[in-house]
Amino acid sequence: MRPRDTISSAIQAAVAEGRPALVGYLTAGFPSRRQFKDNLAAVASACDVVEIGVPFSDPMADGTTIQRASFAALADGVTLPWILQELKAMPQPRTVPILLMSYLNPEIEVVRVGLAESWRRRLTVVLRQ
Repeated sequence: MRPRDTISSAIQAAVAEGRPALVGYLTAGFPSRRQFKDNLAAVASACDVVEIGVPFSDPMADGTTIQRASFAALADGVTLPWILQELKAMPQPRTVPILLMSYLNPEIEVVRVGLAESWRRRLTVVLRQ
């Protein structure tokens, strides 16, 4: 099943139960890297879909809360490779679909250093699990 189909299925399942789907959000690595997996598990236990924000140094399109969470996560060393590594290490199968929200800049950096194909494969593996 394609990632977008798992998200659609989760939302349709909530609708079939007569309730709105709940999509939770957390910034990866906030309030600390050490707590990420536990925080993700807690959000996933209460939501139909989980969106993980990839911290970025200039998140001007986001509100103050997400900006501050991004700055704290970056200060704690959170990176896109770290996030993917943490997701891959989590128990499988996941109970809810997980998606990443990111600005284009972190992905441009991956392409700039010539790792685009490698990251595309890693991301596909991580998100399909």
